[in-house]
Amino acid sequence: MGLLLISIVLLGLGGYEAKAATDYGSQFFTHVELQNKNGVASTNFKENDRVKVVYNWDLTQAVHSGETMTIPLPAQLEYVSFAPFLLKDNDGNTVAAAVVDPINNKITLTFTTFVDTHTDINGSMFFYADFNKDNIVTDQTNSIAFPVGGDYTTLDVMIHKVTSGGGGTVTPTVVFKQGRIDAKDSSLINWTVTLNNALVDIDNAYYTDIMGTGQTLTGLVKLKYRDADKNERYSRNENVTLDANRSFRLELGDLQDTSVVITYQTKMVGGQFSYKNTAKIGGANIEEQIRNATVNDYSGGGEGEGSGNNPPPTDPPITPKPPVTPDPPVTPNPDTDPIVVTPTTPEVSTMIDGDNEIQIYVVKKGDTLPSIAKKFETTTRQLKIWNKLTSDEIKVGQKLIVKVTPRKVTVKKQNDASPSPTTTKALPQTGDTMSGVARLIGTLLTLTSMAFLSRKK
Repeated sequence: MGLLLISIVLLGLGGYEAKAATDYGSQFFTHVELQNKNGVASTNFKENDRVKVVYNWDLTQAVHSGETMTIPLPAQLEYVSFAPFLLKDNDGNTVAAAVVDPINNKITLTFTTFVDTHTDINGSMFFYADFNKDNIVTDQTNSIAFPVGGDYTTLDVMIHKVTSGGGGTVTPTVVFKQGRIDAKDSSLINWTVTLNNALVDIDNAYYTDIMGTGQTLTGLVKLKYRDADKNERYSRNENVTLDANRSFRLELGDLQDTSVVITYQTKMVGGQFSYKNTAKIGGANIEEQIRNATVNDYSGGGEGEGSGNNPPPTDPPITPKPPVTPDPPVTPNPDTDPIVVTPTTPEVSTMIDGDNEIQIYVVKKGDTLPSIAKKFETTTRQLKIWNKLTSDEIKVGQKLIVKVTPRKVTVKKQNDASPSPTTTKALPQTGDTMSGVARLIGTLLTLTSMAFLSRKK
């Protein structure tokens, strides 16, 4: 699932230039620690250990939906998973959404409308990392600086070198299996099974695969037969289904100076941390041999909580005055009266917010976001920004901000009838606590029950 979060931005003057929402960096992060594979806090690891990085955070001031917290990853670490994840409360409400940036080595939390309706908000976040071999020194303490509280907290981590144990050759195996989460789709596991690397002669060889819970088989099973030098002889694909024991069987024929590589994919659907598969090979002249393989889902996660569930205060809407109709109605004379062209601009409600005039449009049957953008001579992207939409989906009766226009104020000097040059005031910046525009957006979103993107916790 592709994950897209759009921050609230308000327009500035001069060509509708958008300005980004506030990013608080590490200001609200209060604590960081490293944990080992058993979930115990530690500063003692081996160079090939996988580390769990755990952060706590606490909002000490009011923030707004769309605002963010971004922190960099120390150079001594590398992200294991780039999959986005959500921080949710105990009721399943999304407090913030996290996105990993592998290019700039940063992670960003974007707050949802949860922060507009709750107080005393806090939570935690975790993700997994490996040690960057190029930026650590083994068998000594490494000082690793983590961003916390607008500054840095340094953890002194002992990283031990892993030795091979004296060398020697690897004994060829008859069955070996391993799995790895797909680099492009973090919900998929790529499984690889290598059979008969030992080049044992096996009569009527067969392979049995037993799939663990929480995953489903997707696509074809691919087989590649190799000679003694591991060069491909031929390959074939099999369309298999699982039986009642969640297993499938492949007939391999006689294997003489031949090894076989089997590959397939499974999709994780159980929300588990560990996924296990079992590989078996047998034949008429050998006993069945078994190898298990386990893949762990190292996607990040976290949680959040807050008290209260009241929407923020809003200014009452200003009802526009109805147009004055002549009484009795005047019938135009085509011979003497000028031609009157009825404007095609759809009806809108106009609200005054300090220095800005805001137009509100109610979605009607048949409307689409692109068609509304065309009516009001704006863009779909701009409508999404004004209304904090995460997709093009809209519904009948939904209220949308379709235009924000700075009001021109003419200032006259006392006892001087001549007007001074007209000056235009800039729109309020994102984060202004008293901005009526920001309050208006929050109100519209509350009224129309706009929902943010959700994903498994």
